[in-house]
Amino acid sequence: MIDFSALLQGFMLGFGMFICPGPKDVVIIRESLAGRSPVVLITIGAGCDMVLIALGILGLSAAFQSIPSLEMAATLLGILLLVFHGLSAARSALRAGRAEHSTGAPPCSGKGGLEELLMISLLNPATWLDTVLVIGTTGVALAPERRLSYSIGAVSASCVWFVALVLASHKARTLMTSPRNWRILDSLVSIAMLLMAAWLAWGL
Repeated sequence: MIDFSALLQGFMLGFGMFICPGPKDVVIIRESLAGRSPVVLITIGAGCDMVLIALGILGLSAAFQSIPSLEMAATLLGILLLVFHGLSAARSALRAGRAEHSTGAPPCSGKGGLEELLMISLLNPATWLDTVLVIGTTGVALAPERRLSYSIGAVSASCVWFVALVLASHKARTLMTSPRNWRILDSLVSIAMLLMAAWLAWGL
């Protein structure tokens, strides 16, 4: 039996978390502009959120709160990941690696782009903060019979957000008709990831 009050609570909290763009959203925008399948991007984006939300409600949020060293290790791993991908994006912007494509819009980056998206989705501590700790902790506080409805609401918010993000990016592909625009996008990707890494390091 669906508890619509809990479902709405999960949706509103989840949408409030997801609507603030982060490194994962930037990667999805880049892959969408590069012609990646919208279905694949939405599935990965919302699917990873679903996994992390489930882990949080099943008790991982409590484990992080009770074992500070575990949270510290996850944060350090996330910082290294963000720095690596931030520097990779900066190198791409400086080298203008996409400039040789006459269409101005590069082909899909094969499995590499999806692997990067999966890593950013599952190992980024900012994502864990939103899904496992905030959404998960709130869900654990609910009565057991309300948690499924709450989870469905939170995951639905993720789906709505990524559908909107991917479709908007897909329609904006006509703007990416020059190597200069791709260099700008790579620069923004680099800045977003390095700033997130710096913010996380500052909080340690």
